[in-house]
Amino acid sequence: MNSEESSNAVTSYYKGMEVKVVWKEDGKTKLGRGHIMNDDEQFIYLKGEKGLLVVNRKEIVVIKGSENKAPTR
Repeated sequence: MNSEESSNAVTSYYKGMEVKVVWKEDGKTKLGRGHIMNDDEQFIYLKGEKGLLVVNRKEIVVIKGSENKAPTR
């Protein structure tokens, strides 16, 4: 598997899923919720209620996906 295939694997695996992404930034743990729109070798692009979030892959602690395609209210 080359780097292009592996970098798009995250987008393919979580396609259509609501996800939670946990990462470290400035010594703090942060949490983002939404849908992964795209990813490349360096970043993951997450679209949530507050807009677009770009997270550096090296800072990601965990990604958790949920089969729910739309949030329930």
